[in-house]
Order: sequence, then structure tokens, then C-alpha cells
Amino acid sequence: MEDSPPIPLDWKDLFKTRFILEKRWRSGYPKVRQLMGHQSLVYCVKFDRERIVTGSRDKTIKVWSTQTGRLRSTLRGHDGSVLCLKFDSASSFMVSGSSDGSILAWDLEKGIIMRRIHGHFGGVLTLDFDDKWIVSGGRDNSVRVWHRQTQELHRIMEGHEGPVNCVILQRNTIVSASGDAKLIMWNVETGQILRRFEGHSRGIACEHRIISGSKDPYMKLYDSDSGACLETVKGHHDLVRSLAVDANMGRVISASYDKSLKIWDLDSEGKQMRLVRDFPDIHESQIFDVDCDASRIITASYNNVVTVLDFGFDLDTSLFA
Repeated sequence: MEDSPPIPLDWKDLFKTRFILEKRWRSGYPKVRQLMGHQSLVYCVKFDRERIVTGSRDKTIKVWSTQTGRLRSTLRGHDGSVLCLKFDSASSFMVSGSSDGSILAWDLEKGIIMRRIHGHFGGVLTLDFDDKWIVSGGRDNSVRVWHRQTQELHRIMEGHEGPVNCVILQRNTIVSASGDAKLIMWNVETGQILRRFEGHSRGIACEHRIISGSKDPYMKLYDSDSGACLETVKGHHDLVRSLAVDANMGRVISASYDKSLKIWDLDSEGKQMRLVRDFPDIHESQIFDVDCDASRIITASYNNVVTVLDFGFDLDTSLFA
């Protein structure tokens, strides 16, 4: 049987959809849905077009449908709060970290635990991975690197004097942010410290920029190549708990203990952040985590609720994922 010819794109409709979507991000109102099912506060959330995955103090991981919000499954395996998680859509590989000090490697599609990883002395606060490495940060002030295929320990990196709240693995480098108000850039292979940044305890890396938030209401924008602080902005009235970025659109989302979400644009050179809008009234409690894509923001919060802000409702946004 011959292959069917590709369906041509309707560029006019595509442009119209993009225009409507961007207008909603800047001045419209999203469709808001709340997902309720956790029995305690929700610490972490990650999602793709099919699944929303959340971790909670109730020791469970829940998997929801992104399209409908329906609860698909509940995963159990940790003996403490689920503090962080990340999954890969293509391979269905997921890791989760807990206050019990363990990291679990999962087959998310099957809902089974493939490996229990132990090493941190205290809670595992943050995780990231790529095709080769898993990186974790813990309450024991350490950054640990594990082989993704075998889950064996590769290296322990010590340089922080406080809990490691955030790790970002990008290319061959790790950026870690700690409660000691320092960010450190490491070589993942050798463990060498490449650069130190003073100032903040939570961060996110995007190409050649690092954006950080902290217990103060400020956010900082750094050049990762030079270490220079390019800009400091005050965006919230309390701790900036979590940041998410859509690199394709140059969009940054900040979430705070002040219960608000804010949307920022990075300029074309990545040297300034401009506040586009904020959402001060959607959440009734502190926000612990945030994730985003081209059409949604999803948050995890203190009042046991997962909140979905869908800017792409009634639109075909599949090409913008």
C-alpha cells in the first residue's frame, strides 16, 4: 500500500489560531479547571499533552488526563511526601524524589517501579534528567549524578552550604540553586565548579540565561556564560517558589507564596524581563510548583489542589506543543 500524501497545512488557520492564543495570553482569560483528589498539599507538577503528573504530601503520585482533567491512576511507592518528579513523554521514563530520602525510577505508562535509588541523607528536593544522566539535589546540601540506564551513582558534588532546592541539567552542565543563596554551575562529567552566582535559592536555566527566584520577592536574570547579573526585578510580595519557561516563546512564569502567578516576556536578546500580566485571584493558597507549555499553565498548591489555566480552549494547539 502506498503511503498517503501529507495533509497540507492551512497556514491561514494556523496564523489565526496563533493570534488568538497569544491575545489570550496577554489580555484574555483562560479556562480554569481545578483537579481535586490529593489528600494533602501538592508539592510538584509536570505535564505533557496527554498527562498531568502530580506529587503530594499524601505520599502518592497521581496521573490525570490533560484534556479532560479525569484522574487516570494513583501511584504508590514512597514512604514520605513526594517532593519532586519529572517524566519523559517519549520513553515513559519517570523519576520521583521524596522526603524519605529515596528516588524512584518508574515506567509511567505501566505504573510500575523499576528501581529504588538511595544515597541522599534527607529529603530529595529536586530532580532533572537527560538521555544519559539523572541529577538530584537534596536536603543534605549535595548534588548527586546517577547513570540513567543503570541508576548507579556517578558522582557526588559538594559546594553548597544549604539544601539544594533546584537542579537544571542542560547540555553538559548542571545549574544548582540552594538555600545558601548561591547558584553553582558544574561540569556534569567531572564535577568541576565552572561558575558561582550569588543571590538566590531557586532557579531555572534557558539556553544562555539563568533566571532565579528566592525567599525575597525578587527575581534575577543572569548571563550563564559570563556570570553577570543582567537584571533584578521585583515581581511578588513573598517568596518566589517556582519558575517555568517556554523557551520557544521567550515566556517565563513565576509562582509565589503570595498566591499569585505572573507572566513575563524575555526580550529578543534575553537581557530584560517585562511583566505581561498577573493572576492574583485564582489561587486561594500558596503555590508550590508551576509548569507551562504553549497553551497552558498548571500549578500545585498548599490547599491540595492542582489548577489548570488553559489559554488554548476550543483551539487546535497541537502544532504549538
